[in-house]
Amino acid sequence: MELQDFTEKEQKQIRAGLSTAEISDKEAADKILALVPEEWIKKIPFFVRNHATTKTIEKIANQYPELYAAAKQEGELPEKEREELRGIITGIFKERMEKHKIK
Repeated sequence: MELQDFTEKEQKQIRAGLSTAEISDKEAADKILALVPEEWIKKIPFFVRNHATTKTIEKIANQYPELYAAAKQEGELPEKEREELRGIITGIFKERMEKHKIK
């Protein structure tokens, strides 16, 4: 997906810069994003990737504070929380990729 694939209005927004979320715990964010298949992340156009990933982490932190708190703890994610987070984040990415017609 290239910049010209977007509408004129969307192109202006992209050039102006998309909003990103302020992530308080970069390590927790990295643990959660590691649950998303790498090829999915690479399919997101580079100019919206930071927006997409930070806003997704922010959404998880707000909607699932107990799982985000588990990710903030030192070490590996416990198996139960890892599988719950994997289901949540892949669901969010799947939904958004379909919405934006990213295959």
